Amino acid sequence: MALRVAVLSAVRHATDYLRMLGQDERVELVAVAEEPNAPEWMRADSRAAAERAGVRYTETVAEVLDPAKVDLVVVCSSPARHARLALAALFAGIDVLIDKPGATTLADADALVEAAERTGRVCAVVNRTHAPALRRARAWVDAGHVGLPRHLDVELLASGAHFATSVERPELVVDPALSGGGEMLNFLCYCADAVTYLTGLRTVEVHAFTGALFSELHAEHGVEDSAVVSLLLERGVTATVTLGRVPYAPGTTPTTSSLRLLGSHGHAVVDDDRPAVAKFGPDGATSLTGDAGQVAAERYLRHVVDCLVAGAVPDYTVREARASLAVVDAAYRSAERGDVVPVG
Repeated sequence: MALRVAVLSAVRHATDYLRMLGQDERVELVAVAEEPNAPEWMRADSRAAAERAGVRYTETVAEVLDPAKVDLVVVCSSPARHARLALAALFAGIDVLIDKPGATTLADADALVEAAERTGRVCAVVNRTHAPALRRARAWVDAGHVGLPRHLDVELLASGAHFATSVERPELVVDPALSGGGEMLNFLCYCADAVTYLTGLRTVEVHAFTGALFSELHAEHGVEDSAVVSLLLERGVTATVTLGRVPYAPGTTPTTSSLRLLGSHGHAVVDDDRPAVAKFGPDGATSLTGDAGQVAAERYLRHVVDCLVAGAVPDYTVREARASLAVVDAAYRSAERGDVVPVG
């Protein structure tokens, strides 16, 4: 029996997720729904995503909140609506997969954790912990090749030159009413996830420095386009994170990330752009590297389907997402206070 999947609002990343899920022979794409009171451009974007995927579009949300017709609801709305729409699906008795961030506030994340526990439904959140390079680095750590992790340097940068193509609509990132914040809310969860995944340790303190250094659009909306964040983990382990949207990121795809792990007996380097294949010819050099973010999403979505079909729980749920959001929350409080703050 196919896993019946519906998308509830399709204004961010939904086209990619519909394509990935549609390629899975175990999945039946049922519908794309948008709230009838959503702005016209959101309804238009959701309708267009449905048309590209060849899926029925509806503005009757109750149709996709019916457990007799739908097994999994994918929430791909503006981030500020993530928690509200996901809660509706959970309380309807349907499993949920939320585009990142799972929520924009800790209170909303706590509500999702509680709802998932109360209803017994799965509440998963899109993340990058299934990226092949990150998984390989974790295997090296587990095998003892670098000893005990002592410090990590993480970098995640998006190219402003790709803003109009890598972000469906820039306002979904820069307008706090829609996004809930700036690029820390957009990217720091990925970085905090990587740190936790490689060390198994909880972040206890954060010191963040933020600014709108490159983007006038971010500055106009009063949100950061970049940040440097220092993390203190349990057992005295440390990490630094550099993130943001810069004019030209040092990668071959709209978003690029790298990580260096310093261990007690060695170090490992994780680069999403390696291994890469480069072609040299009359038109110069062309990288044939795949988009690591796309690969990570594809692998995680397949993992979610694997688990739901088998009646199991994915390895990354809203509980893990809440832990990373707590780091983001502390980073915003630190940037505002100009001091080190504990993680709540």
